[in-house]
Amino acid sequence: MSHTLIELYTATPTWTALSSEQRTAFFARIGAGMQQFDPARITPLAMGRIATGVPHGSNEQFYAVWHCSSREETDALVAGIAATGWHEYFTTTHAIGAVDGMDQHLADLAAL
Repeated sequence: MSHTLIELYTATPTWTALSSEQRTAFFARIGAGMQQFDPARITPLAMGRIATGVPHGSNEQFYAVWHCSSREETDALVAGIAATGWHEYFTTTHAIGAVDGMDQHLADLAAL
């Protein structure tokens, strides 16, 4: 069953202290690390800056949404992200869940 990974993240002081060259080197490491994943099984859907001034909005700075073919692929992506050193530079919140339709989602909510 396919899963979605939603990441919310904010730069740490460690990130803001890096030079431009150090940031470029880090992103090169991220790019190299992503090569291990099959794009047919792990797909980035959307990434960007989180809008401010939104009712009930997040205080995080950025988001990323990934589609993964299975929970195992999702777990591998989370582990791969951590292995790059990402969490040293960005505080991150993960939300992972199976992809359900509206009817199933409402049934799950009703069952609470």
